[in-house]
Amino acid sequence: MVSSAPEDLVSSRFWLAAVSYFVLTFIFAAGWHLGLFKNVYARLGAFTRPRPIIALGMLSMLLQAFVVAYLYPLYFRGGTPLVEGATFGLLLGVLIGSNAVLAEAGKTQIADLQTWITLEGVYYLLQFAVVGAVIGVVYGQIPARAA
Repeated sequence: MVSSAPEDLVSSRFWLAAVSYFVLTFIFAAGWHLGLFKNVYARLGAFTRPRPIIALGMLSMLLQAFVVAYLYPLYFRGGTPLVEGATFGLLLGVLIGSNAVLAEAGKTQIADLQTWITLEGVYYLLQFAVVGAVIGVVYGQIPARAA
């Protein structure tokens, strides 16, 4: 039985899931935004700070890591952990990505909205699907909760 009791927050699976989220998200974010597509984002005018404040991004990822690691066992419905995790990740990707992609596009002067929405949309779906799948594998099979 999975509970949301405080002692569950010290489980090794919780911490491994949180660390997995943090590390993989950092790799995805840095590789995607500061590596692979750095010039595209510069052309779009999406990031106006010449030197990003990496610490703020890392703090955001850390907070997300704790929330995602806490929520996954509450979401798990049985089935294959890899598929359950990826589905969970995609749901989170749509939730967080809708704000980061669409709402930001509405507030920021982006040179090419179609490129922005496509590039960032793919980023969020890919990143969350992969990270969610890994978290699913970390937690593995979770006994059903009592109703």
